Amino acid sequence: MTYADTSFIVSVYGRDVHTGAALDYVRRHEPRLPFTFLHWPETVRSLLLNFPNGRQLWEEIEKDLQAGLKLRREVLEGQRVGQRAAGLLRGNLARWPALRSLDALHVAAAVESRAKTFLSFDSRSWQRVLASTQGLKVWPPLSAGENERLK
Repeated sequence: MTYADTSFIVSVYGRDVHTGAALDYVRRHEPRLPFTFLHWPETVRSLLLNFPNGRQLWEEIEKDLQAGLKLRREVLEGQRVGQRAAGLLRGNLARWPALRSLDALHVAAAVESRAKTFLSFDSRSWQRVLASTQGLKVWPPLSAGENERLK
């Protein structure tokens, strides 16, 4: 099972610096990416604010969700995801004070959905590093700087 954060999903649908890598990954692995309660508001906001054709891209996502091929609706227990995210924050904020709540929520959602791989281009946040501490294979692989954060 593979979990993609919003940055990856937006790169699949919109055109940005990561689109080539995202589309290549999707072509090679053909994942059915879970689309959770976290993705809905983040994705629509990103598409509408960053792409002139954002409404059209959002409609494409909705069609793909209905078809269930590239994206699939993933219903997670919000309370469990929230509690797991709180635990991740409790355990990591002392050493990583820049860890954001939404980063912890995405990692918690990935763990709750039993994902093995975490797809994200968000190297500025701490979620890729946090995902690796939870036993998730992070793609693209962690950078040298991200690996330094693990120490």
